[in-house]
Amino acid sequence: MKMKVLSALAMVVLGSGLFFACSKNDEQPDTTPAVIVKLTKSNWKINSITRPKLGSPAGDSVISKACTSDDLIQVSIQGTYVFSDSTSKCDSTVFPYSKGSWKYDLTKDSLQLTTATTPAKNYKWKVLTLNDSVMKVQYIDSTVLTDKFTKTISFKH
Repeated sequence: MKMKVLSALAMVVLGSGLFFACSKNDEQPDTTPAVIVKLTKSNWKINSITRPKLGSPAGDSVISKACTSDDLIQVSIQGTYVFSDSTSKCDSTVFPYSKGSWKYDLTKDSLQLTTATTPAKNYKWKVLTLNDSVMKVQYIDSTVLTDKFTKTISFKH
């Protein structure tokens, strides 16, 4: 009888040891950089587009049009993006509305967009500000080869 009790007690101890040893606690911590989490958290809506004032590089001229006020860029954690000209349509030959893939260079704080079109086009945006509510990027617009200039786009949630 004493052997049966000791045997049962040993089985309970071994069983509980195996139960706790096999518990599901294999979750890996999220190592996604904070900047990527902020970038992909939700859609970004254009707030303004500016370029340096001609003859006064210290100031900026707002060049965004009313039709850009509802334009969005959706950046997914899977590495794709959609930059859409929403309900108020703008001239898509002047602005890079597109979809494709993206990469973020953490060392240079830059976002590279590669269009899904053939031939693919690459846009490199220097990220000036990125927080929970504002993203501000700057790039050199070369749509008109004789007039390359810097544009700054401010987005908001």
